[in-house]
Amino acid sequence: MSDYLLILLLIFAFGIIIAMVASRKNFALAILTGSLIISASIPQKLPEIVVKTASDFRVIALIAIVVMIKMLAVILQESGLLQGVIDLMQRKLSYKGMLIAIPSVLGLLPVPGGALLSAPLIDIHGKAAGVKKEQLMAINLWYRHIWFIIFPLATPLVLLADLSGYNIFTIIALQVPIFFLLFFIGYLFVIKIKKIDENVGSEGGEAKGLIPIILPVGIATPLSFFISTYAAFLISLPTGIAAALIMAKKRNIKTLKKGISVSLAVAIFGIMLLKNIIFASGIPEVISTHLSHFPAVITIASLSFIIGFVTAHNLAAVGILYPILSPLLTDVSMVSLLYVSSFMGYLISPIHPCVVLTYDYFKPKFTDAYKLLIPPAIAVVIIASFFYGII
Repeated sequence: MSDYLLILLLIFAFGIIIAMVASRKNFALAILTGSLIISASIPQKLPEIVVKTASDFRVIALIAIVVMIKMLAVILQESGLLQGVIDLMQRKLSYKGMLIAIPSVLGLLPVPGGALLSAPLIDIHGKAAGVKKEQLMAINLWYRHIWFIIFPLATPLVLLADLSGYNIFTIIALQVPIFFLLFFIGYLFVIKIKKIDENVGSEGGEAKGLIPIILPVGIATPLSFFISTYAAFLISLPTGIAAALIMAKKRNIKTLKKGISVSLAVAIFGIMLLKNIIFASGIPEVISTHLSHFPAVITIASLSFIIGFVTAHNLAAVGILYPILSPLLTDVSMVSLLYVSSFMGYLISPIHPCVVLTYDYFKPKFTDAYKLLIPPAIAVVIIASFFYGII
């Protein structure tokens, strides 16, 4: 197949994937559909690629890790373990502090549309401080998500570490400065709020609800320097799940089953299958040849932001982008640029579930809310491009 036909096939496949994801079709089905379309360029190799993907230990391990992360999130959500953390913060923090802390803590739950969990609490404390609805929307979205730039249990980050072969904590270390930039930008949303010094104040509260999250991260971090990242998380995540079940006093099978996501497992398999098909078709080499006259930093930053914005699905964006941009990802700084740029596009996408749900809850003027979100998102991509381009 000629280079131009390959590129047209790729564009068509990605168009189908993006259209299906954007219309809220099943993500796993979208990825598998795109994989089949691209496999039309190498139909004779498809059975071999499917078998290779299904029998790859790294793929199996990645599926297990992502499913366990989702399971832990559901247990924490269903049990209300983080409520004690919220109560503790209410006693210790000011109104402004609560506006940052509530979405930040609940943001540790990597569940779709999770910003809706923090929106009611943000609303309560925001109203007391006289905060405008568009500010509340921006604060809730921003601090709900920015932690996934450095959170080791963020599934897109785990996937990117798998695809690139770099240690996940090496990638995170490079993204710490970007996280601080994001945190500071978010504070600009908060600093405009009129000063109210009184604490919210509620009795009780404790921080032990964070233990099931801190435990696996604390175990996996040192282990990853001696064994693979997969093995480290395969060992550590069950301890977090067990701790959550014990603390929630819910040791029954139903609680565990509710956290198991077959769709997510199939989606991860589909992403790895898509990656293998794209590599086998020779598409990365073709793309690299035709983009070689553009600076790699510009290509990676712009394309990643666009795909993240259009798909509104950071896991999908990483899975789609890495195989295409792999010839340009010559070091870990370029891998981080891919993640940061796609993340910013995903964060502000109007079809991102958290954006939709937060907007529906606060009902601000949409253009006013986006005036707060779009400029800083683009600014972060530009700053990240310069930062990663010179290190």
